[in-house]
Amino acid sequence: MVIYKNTKTGAIVRLAAPNKAMDQSQRWQRVEETAEPADPAGGQEPGRYDPADHTVDEVNAYLADVDLAERERIIQAEAEGKARRGIISGPYSDLSGA
Repeated sequence: MVIYKNTKTGAIVRLAAPNKAMDQSQRWQRVEETAEPADPAGGQEPGRYDPADHTVDEVNAYLADVDLAERERIIQAEAEGKARRGIISGPYSDLSGA
């Protein structure tokens, strides 16, 4: 697991693999890389948006209004879960500079 911290807001983002754009960004700092810990909550923090609980249209509507880090988190969660092409290859799947 790779953990990034937003240098302005202090927000924490956890990803399964390093993200080149975040590594090169001045807004994000990689703070630690560890083996995946046991997670009794099933990988989902309470109150966080889970794409598996929503339709493709609902997820894409949500992605339209979130920042790049949250968009990446949702697309990663979708790719590791249901892997619906309408999301992982959908209108908000390009993370290169959004």
